[in-house]
Amino acid sequence: MKRIHFLLIAVIVVGLDHSANAAVLTPQGAEGRLRMALQIARERNDKALVAEVKNVGQQILAASKAGKSEGLDAKLRAFEIKVGIDPGGWSMAGQPLFHATPQMLEKSKLLGPKLTAAMMVNNPAGVRAVTAEMLAVLGDQAGVPDGRRAGKKPAPLAISEADATKLFLDALASESSRLRPIVAGKPLPDQRVRFYGYLLDGAASIRPFAATHQPARLGELDALTQGLAKILIGLQQPAGHFPFPDLRGKDIRFGAMAEKQIAAGTVEVRDRWLISPDPDGGTQFDTGICGNALLLAGQIHGNDVWKKAGLRAANWALVQPCVANFNYNAFSVSLLAHAFRASGEAKYLDGALTKFRVGVAPGQAPNGRWLDPHNARTVYHLIILRALGDLTAALPTDRATERAELDAVTRPALKALLDEFDAMGHTVEALPEMQTLAALFLDDERLQAATKLMAAGLVAKCTHGKRVRMNAQPNQLAATARMKSAASTR
Repeated sequence: MKRIHFLLIAVIVVGLDHSANAAVLTPQGAEGRLRMALQIARERNDKALVAEVKNVGQQILAASKAGKSEGLDAKLRAFEIKVGIDPGGWSMAGQPLFHATPQMLEKSKLLGPKLTAAMMVNNPAGVRAVTAEMLAVLGDQAGVPDGRRAGKKPAPLAISEADATKLFLDALASESSRLRPIVAGKPLPDQRVRFYGYLLDGAASIRPFAATHQPARLGELDALTQGLAKILIGLQQPAGHFPFPDLRGKDIRFGAMAEKQIAAGTVEVRDRWLISPDPDGGTQFDTGICGNALLLAGQIHGNDVWKKAGLRAANWALVQPCVANFNYNAFSVSLLAHAFRASGEAKYLDGALTKFRVGVAPGQAPNGRWLDPHNARTVYHLIILRALGDLTAALPTDRATERAELDAVTRPALKALLDEFDAMGHTVEALPEMQTLAALFLDDERLQAATKLMAAGLVAKCTHGKRVRMNAQPNQLAATARMKSAASTR
């Protein structure tokens, strides 16, 4: 339920000294670089580092405003290195970070409503005309993210299918006290519904492997699945979408967002849930995740009630207009692609292709990422890549024209992700998504190797000596059982 203001999310405005070789640090330049340093520190979830950035930043900014600029650039560069940014402030491990001029931002702000209007009428040509204007405005900053995460480079690791299955079930068991109310079909307080979607996806994904390798534990796994499905179907709204918890007074960001929407009269609150769809399109996020999970669980368990609930979510997504946030539209592309595979109904495939052409493909920048700094972030880039893989996998093999159309978008997007992995390590966890893509692009050796290493990283993250914890999204860990020699690079 994020409120997205196109091209205005965490953007960095810099002065004329944004060159990495600048010797004189202006107040405007210092402020921009310090804002980026603070953002990266927050991405690392390091409270002490965040506090230090704020403290040192105040000192640097005060000195700069007082005209005492000598040595400040060198001091800031040293601090940027500590945070994990390349000295100069506008890249990490050589990968660029977004920095815009005030003129860029002003022109981009004016184009946002035009993009929304073109998307509302499902006009691909109109959308592409607007994104062409945006690309011209942004220039070399198109497709550059406004933040990156430090990556990890896991060591190769081999684990059998049986051991990967046991690891997942043991990780679930480590959370038994927290899962107890869920097994009983009772939602946890103030929990977003995507949590149940990820967990249901993981439980359904691992089920065939558990039947083979851990049959004695099927009872506990199936009880969890039943509880999760009960929660999701109980929360699903009559129109098919899923609500968002009312976090006023409990979450700074989402609480403020709820207050603003409620004051504007754009959402309805009932029983501590925002039951109206987010006017900015964010409801596609949770509805996509939960709808897909219900479709998968319905397929694995042969449960028609769960399948129908997933299709209700897809029916809702089918009639939603695309919005000026490409990754939101991508969630619906994935859901509709899975609904087509589950039902065989052409309306879902047609809807997914339309949303791809209107709400996803036109926003791709020349570097393979999506043009605005928010969607260029790796986590959102990955959501879009997931949709491209899901739609390609759903397309019948005789649809050569559409497959070529998708391939033209997917390959540069995949290259952009793998280039970042090569430079920085794995900056996102995306094993199921990469497995889908790896099955489609068998000729991409970098992708095949990255998929195996990502599985290795997930296994390592959830095992510390003899201690096993669910330290990854459940659907991510469950996917390790689908690897042949599950996490081996050999």
